[in-house]
Amino acid sequence: MIDVEAFKRMSYGLYVVCSGNQEHGNGYISNSVFQVTAKPAQIAACCHKDNYTSQIIEKTGSYSISILHNEAETSVIDKFGYSSGADTDKLKGMNVEYGGTGVPVLLNEAIAWIECKVVKTIDVGTHLMFIGEVLQTEVIDESKSAMTYKEFKEKKQRMAPENAPTYIEDSPSEESNGSSGRYQCQQCGFIYDNEKEDTPFEELPDDWQCPVCGAPKSKFTSI
Repeated sequence: MIDVEAFKRMSYGLYVVCSGNQEHGNGYISNSVFQVTAKPAQIAACCHKDNYTSQIIEKTGSYSISILHNEAETSVIDKFGYSSGADTDKLKGMNVEYGGTGVPVLLNEAIAWIECKVVKTIDVGTHLMFIGEVLQTEVIDESKSAMTYKEFKEKKQRMAPENAPTYIEDSPSEESNGSSGRYQCQQCGFIYDNEKEDTPFEELPDDWQCPVCGAPKSKFTSI
């Protein structure tokens, strides 16, 4: 028996992993970043094979990790977590530096960053695990704490993106009459509250989409 609730008790951080160069770069939200060795310092980052960034990491052989603080703006999380770099330039208008390998480093809402050179790529099924040797790091804000995945879910009221290693498709709510007036997107966790919106959810057109991740109205369940 596998109780998926056990997975939800595991502890994670929250990061933006970027790759590319000054001409073209991209990034994605990740909670699956962890140090694997100390000497040499190596860090692993998991990326879904369908993620646009995975192609860029394979091509350039480098990536950066921006560690988000616990009060990070939701807009940054939404931009890197619920849209594809194949459709939009995620780094446009952002505060970006470039590492020694030329890789973009996101500074928005970050307390520290790490630049890595890929030394090994492991195929783990749906995802690729990039093992990177650390080239340089920088702490840019010592006044804030790192955001945890639990804070991401509870304070930001967001869910793991569908391509995240920790994505779990929740069962639809048994409640269907909408009496609460609150509806949650089962793709990103955005909550549509009738009391805070001009139009009740029930009256939205069928082609209406989630303002955060673009999921169709049918992906919302009453909470």
